[in-house]
Amino acid sequence: MEQKKKSLVQWRATRMERRFVTAIITAVSAEFFINLWTDNFRVSASVVLFPVLLLTLMRDCAEPGTGVVTGLMVLLVRSIVGMMSGVEFSYTVEMEYSGALFYICYDILLCIQIPDRNRARLSKLWYQLFFCDICSNLLDLTLSRWSIPDLDEMVTLVLVGVLRSAIAVLILWGVGYYKRLLLAEEHERRYQRLFLMTANLKNELYFLKKDAENIEGIMSRAYRLYEQLREQGAPEEMCQLALSIARDVHEVKKDNLSIIRGIEGEVMNVYNDEKMRMSDLFHILADTIYHIFHEQSGRIVLEYDCQVDFTTSEHYKLMSILKNLVMNAAEAILGETGTGTIWVSEEITGDQLKLTVQDNGPGISPRAMRKLFSVGYSTKFDPETGNINRGIGLPAVEFMVQEMGGSIRVVPNNEAARNCKGACFEVMIPVQSLGKGDI
Repeated sequence: MEQKKKSLVQWRATRMERRFVTAIITAVSAEFFINLWTDNFRVSASVVLFPVLLLTLMRDCAEPGTGVVTGLMVLLVRSIVGMMSGVEFSYTVEMEYSGALFYICYDILLCIQIPDRNRARLSKLWYQLFFCDICSNLLDLTLSRWSIPDLDEMVTLVLVGVLRSAIAVLILWGVGYYKRLLLAEEHERRYQRLFLMTANLKNELYFLKKDAENIEGIMSRAYRLYEQLREQGAPEEMCQLALSIARDVHEVKKDNLSIIRGIEGEVMNVYNDEKMRMSDLFHILADTIYHIFHEQSGRIVLEYDCQVDFTTSEHYKLMSILKNLVMNAAEAILGETGTGTIWVSEEITGDQLKLTVQDNGPGISPRAMRKLFSVGYSTKFDPETGNINRGIGLPAVEFMVQEMGGSIRVVPNNEAARNCKGACFEVMIPVQSLGKGDI
């Protein structure tokens, strides 16, 4: 299945395939027409679609080959329709060849005016398409009747050309606008992924730094052991072993610090000067949780209330805090009932930002409450794989909150905003530590 998807993504129509698609679409749409003055002079929707296809599907083409293929296809389709109506093939070709020349002439004139279609500008495109339309129509009408159109017919041709060119330009503008919307949406998705990745990396940095402190302690103790062994006259082999352990731990410490500096260099300056509004942060959080859990068998509903919308430079830390708390709540719900709601609220009380995350899941047991913020402790165990969670989510949250001078606590059910079974976390952070901007 994955190989099939990969092959479909890699497949792209060749220029000749796109040329035939253009010809078929134009030939079919050419059968929806009205006659002007003579039975074999038609005004059809194809003349609107043809330039649109030339400037989108055949954008990389600079020669009039598409016009030739389209003209032949139009002539073939009209001949087949004529034969089905009882008209001889030779007579149909004689009557319809001028219509086929219309598309050849149109493409030639467009190639002359716009050698590089990737640089076509809408501000000039209208009169360029109008020129192609009026000249090709004059050729078509002159050959179909073997006479030059009179003044009234010329006025009609001009009006028809103006209308069809204007419609074609409007369609091309709509196509361009739609592409810009898709590009903006893709840009937003990539920004969200980069933002979340940076937030997660900054979250992991806490544990790398904590490990560096532990490694420093182990190295110091190993060296002290070496010194004590030398003072006590221990065998030289044992002393060297203790010294070797101290040296090895020192090398591990250097590698760990190198990794920390590398990650910090990559993430610390990413959008550091940029501030984010709280409403945008909540939007990214909700979108992330939806994409993580929308394929789960259960149903997680996330409701958020952003009472004070302000800008903050600490959006990475706030996202890490909220995402960890919401993910814990969602996983607890999925592990118990499979369906539930998570409420996230934000408000400013005095000089404190108050964040509340509450769910209607199974809640927290008294035993788990005692070790809730201990590194390595986790209640999440997968009986199928035997894997247990790392137990670093809540300790990381507590560390980041304390780093900003705040506090976190579990709110008892009788104090929670909603009287429901489940867990409720309350985070209080001084506003001055958030780099708060304008509301």
